Amino acid sequence: MMMKYSKAATNLRELEDLGCLVMHEVDAHTMSKHPVLNQKLFDRIVFNFPATALKRSESNIRQIEKHQRLVKGFLGSAHDMLEVNGEIHVTHKTTEPYSKWEIERLAEDAGLRLAEKVRFKKADYPGFSNKRGSGPRADQTFSAGNSCTFKFSRNIT
Repeated sequence: MMMKYSKAATNLRELEDLGCLVMHEVDAHTMSKHPVLNQKLFDRIVFNFPATALKRSESNIRQIEKHQRLVKGFLGSAHDMLEVNGEIHVTHKTTEPYSKWEIERLAEDAGLRLAEKVRFKKADYPGFSNKRGSGPRADQTFSAGNSCTFKFSRNIT
């Protein structure tokens, strides 16, 4: 991470100075079973712009399926880590081919319901700088235009 992102060390140090617990190599699919996290509940769990490393075009069906598996696994694990009135926030692009990820359906499959969907405004997140996940341009930002934050809560029936 330090080699891939130019401000990683500074950002991590700032988080730790603020009292944040910084963890690495936590699998999004199994985070609810992680020995440090398995006894904790959260009121908010946030995943901004989830993505897997690109091996194919974003519009390739296999690439879309890889992204869907990542998000579905995250949502299922995060569901088990929510406080009673907690929310899971996923910020995601809403245009093609990203709309084919079907974020709302994946959440429903994980026992969640859409509580709110709001347009993503970077200004609402001071200091936020989105970065690519892999490749030689990993330290570069990407356009976050036409993105929304999907806010999910437990589907209590």
